[in-house]
Amino acid sequence: MDKLVNLLYFSATGTTARVMQAIGEGLGGGVRERDITHPYSRQALNFGPQDLVVAGVPVYGGRVPDFLVDYLGRVKGDQTLAVCVVVYGNRDYDDALLELKDTMENNGFTAIAAGAFIGEHSYTRLVGTGRPDQQDLKIARSFGVRVRQKLDAMMAGQPGWELVVKGSFPYKERTPKITAVPTIGADCLECGMCAESCPMQAINWRNFHDIDGTKCILCCRCVKICPVQAVSISHERLDRVRQMLIDQYSQVRREPELFL
Repeated sequence: MDKLVNLLYFSATGTTARVMQAIGEGLGGGVRERDITHPYSRQALNFGPQDLVVAGVPVYGGRVPDFLVDYLGRVKGDQTLAVCVVVYGNRDYDDALLELKDTMENNGFTAIAAGAFIGEHSYTRLVGTGRPDQQDLKIARSFGVRVRQKLDAMMAGQPGWELVVKGSFPYKERTPKITAVPTIGADCLECGMCAESCPMQAINWRNFHDIDGTKCILCCRCVKICPVQAVSISHERLDRVRQMLIDQYSQVRREPELFL
């Protein structure tokens, strides 16, 4: 495989990162990680025919988060092959994989493979608990191997074929934003980890209780990263969604879906 492998991913709570890294292990060779979780890292990028870009994003309400669609519009390919990966919280990925594929292909990429993987839901640890687990990561590594084999076959002159993934267009309507923000409790150590790691810079460095609700995307990174569990998010609508997820999806095990 004579391609420079680029893992391009957003991973607020680490689940997408683990999946992507396992895929990279399967691809083998030199792999460059481009973690775009922090806003300072979301710079415009250009790739060429020598590159393979593995793009990984979380699923929010069955769609690619709108700010990532905007960012990916500044990621340009030039006859660049791509692999599209979405990670969802054990409910469904709906149209997100198709949306990611379309977004990449509208910017000069050709998708040759795609996958939908499962991660622990950001709203509750009771849905998709502990995922991706070892079985998921084994599948991700195997997927990387199969992508490498497909690339080798393509470079040897074997004909390719149009990649078809699940999803429909027009895409599912976006879920209306829940106007909730994290609450910093009395146990806060003022360590600053929540503000430092916030992907949207919604938490004020000087006053952790000052959180910009217009920026917060409810990724729950601050909740999961707090060393003393001093951060929580509660809102009537969010609580209903969380309970629905627990009631309907905590006992169901979704499996990764691969498209090559």
